[in-house]
Amino acid sequence: MSAAIYGQPREKHPEGFRTFRQLKPTIQVVPISDSIISVSYLYRIPYSLLVFEKDGNKFKSSARIMVEVRKGDEMIKRDFADKKISVADFDITQSKAASIEGVIYFDLEANDYKISGIVSDLQSEKEFVLSPVDIKGLEYVGAKIFNPIIISFAESDCSDKNLPLVINYGGSIPFSPQEYQIIIPIADTTIESINIELVNNDEQPTSQTVTESYITGISTIECNGKLYIGRDDKVQKTKNFVLRNFSHTLNEGKMVLTISSGDNLEEHDFPIRVEWINKPRSLRNPEFAIEMLQYIEKEEIVSELLDSDSEEYQKLLHEYWKEFDPTPKTEYNELMEEFYFRIDYAASEFRGLSKRTGLSTDRGKIYIRFGDPYNIERSSTELGYIMETWNYNNPKQTFIFIDKQGTGNFVLVNG
Repeated sequence: MSAAIYGQPREKHPEGFRTFRQLKPTIQVVPISDSIISVSYLYRIPYSLLVFEKDGNKFKSSARIMVEVRKGDEMIKRDFADKKISVADFDITQSKAASIEGVIYFDLEANDYKISGIVSDLQSEKEFVLSPVDIKGLEYVGAKIFNPIIISFAESDCSDKNLPLVINYGGSIPFSPQEYQIIIPIADTTIESINIELVNNDEQPTSQTVTESYITGISTIECNGKLYIGRDDKVQKTKNFVLRNFSHTLNEGKMVLTISSGDNLEEHDFPIRVEWINKPRSLRNPEFAIEMLQYIEKEEIVSELLDSDSEEYQKLLHEYWKEFDPTPKTEYNELMEEFYFRIDYAASEFRGLSKRTGLSTDRGKIYIRFGDPYNIERSSTELGYIMETWNYNNPKQTFIFIDKQGTGNFVLVNG
């Protein structure tokens, strides 16, 4: 194999192609008493869904998150939160990575409910529906194990308190190079250890015994625009076990977390999705993703992959990129991600007025292979044609493109 793409300094990926699959809240439920439960409704709204207006040197927006709790056809409770955003950089307003986060609390009688949320953009009056969630409240009263909480200790500073950051993607674990942890709340605070078994995409399970833990009533708190796990004396105290050093072994897809103990703790399965939250569009179709290798690979290699059974395309694609993985001890492949973000960006950014895909243009092909130029210079030729000069540092190289027809289709003339 001979694949080669050249890495350039990149401040950020082309955010316009990073999409959240759905607006799905994260729900946390802990008993307060034998008949009352505390429900925390965690939401995340990407900036890219909102309309921003320029106000002096800032770009501002505002949104309202309305949440309703229903029991059958009856509306039991309703609450809302208003959020205001002010940023200095226009690019951030287009980002799907930058988000509003928050939490709304409900104390409810232990019963069955449906919780629904609506986001209103107060600038445009557009509305977005958050995925509704069913809660079976009676299952939490007397429960021995509560829902696992995905966290990170990587960014845990809140008002000088070392608190775990809640990873708020609808209860999913992001497929990424970052290492995540899981808090597992257990009702019996005398248990010394728990046994964990992980099965990812029906593959061979991995097991470990967890002893790291702390005892307190836990709840989500909002601090500086982020969500953290903090202490709450109102809810039932639990022994909160911390599972570490596992997420780098996961691949996107389904995962089952099985929890058990030798101390009369019944075995319990928790299905959890591993989601590639910002997966490049061009990677979502394995056949197309293999075809795109034509820009860095020999024709016979691409043909050989495509001649295989189509059901094997996903597996073959990952095997191909594994050979070039800069972090082979993890399932996440940064070079693979970078290549397909370049495919996405080139397809849209360099298509010109003809509206044809930018992949077949000279600028698109250079971008796919070399990435972001160190700088781009625009000028005019003696005949009045627009000229772009792309300068790279790694490797040291310059490419010159000219738009002779004024259609945005720049032709490579030197490089």
